[in-house]
Amino acid sequence: MRRLRTVSLIIIAALFAVSCGGAGLPAPATQDPLSGQYIVNGGGGALDNVKALTDAFKSIHPNITWQGLADVGSSAGVNLVISGETDLGYISRDLTDAEKAAGKVVALPIGASGTAVAVAASNPIKSLTKDQIAKIFTGAISDWKDVGGTPGKIRVLIRESTASTRSAFEAYFFDGKKPAYGSNAVEVTTIDETVKAINSFKESIGMVTMNASTFGNTSIAFVTVDGVAATRENLNSGKYQVRRPLYFVYSNDPVKPVKPTIQAFLDFVKGSEGQKILAGL
Repeated sequence: MRRLRTVSLIIIAALFAVSCGGAGLPAPATQDPLSGQYIVNGGGGALDNVKALTDAFKSIHPNITWQGLADVGSSAGVNLVISGETDLGYISRDLTDAEKAAGKVVALPIGASGTAVAVAASNPIKSLTKDQIAKIFTGAISDWKDVGGTPGKIRVLIRESTASTRSAFEAYFFDGKKPAYGSNAVEVTTIDETVKAINSFKESIGMVTMNASTFGNTSIAFVTVDGVAATRENLNSGKYQVRRPLYFVYSNDPVKPVKPTIQAFLDFVKGSEGQKILAGL
């Protein structure tokens, strides 16, 4: 009987503890409301900044999965947001007048990228003037000997007309005008294709996006322009002037509203932590 009474007292004490909020027991873990899979795509020039920001946000909210994060081009990044196929886009240029007029997307600044003039690492020419580069790409200079290099025909590589890499190049070297590229110019459509072509044809010169991939590629070299080296430090300070702004783009269409997690991420980017990350890039 005494044993039964002891068991009853234990049960009563346990029920009392529960009724008082389970004092002394660990509180159940609160589920993070920010979770799920989200698609992010756009222009490759912004990828370094985008990855730094998305990685930092995921470290705070580990149940978020970022999909995409590919170089599909700035124009595609805008169009995919408008169509709803991408939750968040990124571009390495300003919005066009047509995109602004349509009012379907909003742009949030996330730093700057640049366009470098790249040659094979084995090429002895590592420094050119703005005028020499313009003449090489229009075909007025067609042999490396004419700029102090080893005799040989220059193979010119250009990006497609809609590429932000090319628009920044033209804005600086041709003062925003559309140049008549030389008849030997070959059009390529991605950063990787440009780098591969330079590696395959050592006499090449091409326009490439300045990002982690190209900065770290020892098979190519960035040409110094008018005495200014195409370094990350000079790019960030504005000393290297072949540069362009970077943005996130997100929906401004009430029919396709921004998802709560994407809005929380954009608020993070605008806030002190996000701005600190961008300042350190």
